[in-house]
Amino acid sequence: MNRHIINVLSVSRIFFGLLFLIVAISDFNIVYLMAIYFLAILSDILDGYWARKYGLVVDNGSKMDVICDFLLIIFSTLAVVLIDLAPAWFLLIIILKLIEFFITSGSGTLKYDRFGTFVAYMFYAFPIVAILINSKNITLILTIIITVCAIASSLSRIKNMSELND
Repeated sequence: MNRHIINVLSVSRIFFGLLFLIVAISDFNIVYLMAIYFLAILSDILDGYWARKYGLVVDNGSKMDVICDFLLIIFSTLAVVLIDLAPAWFLLIIILKLIEFFITSGSGTLKYDRFGTFVAYMFYAFPIVAILINSKNITLILTIIITVCAIASSLSRIKNMSELND
């Protein structure tokens, strides 16, 4: 397995995020949106699986993978915002969480924690769940719950980082 194939799979999530955005605001075909999101998730599963299986896990690749994940999340959440199913401030929460993740990971290998990973999964699932539910009130409640979890996760990471530096 070639590292370039794995990188192409990672970067494909940016394409899928943009495609999701375009389809959501122009056509809003739920079948197409589900297919696009399924392909994005499949690319995430496969690039990680193959990188581990073939010993191709490197720090830069891991960082690129996280950035591609977040860009997929940002573009697909932007679609949900633009079709008026979620508040725009939720995008800021996602961007701040990404920044916090990289800052608290430091300059070396990315540092994952269970709660932060759970929040990332919530970010990942949110756009497709919001599209399927198709209710502004319910998605608002979901954004508030996810935001509270994101803030709690960030506070925990910052606290752990400061304890390690003491």
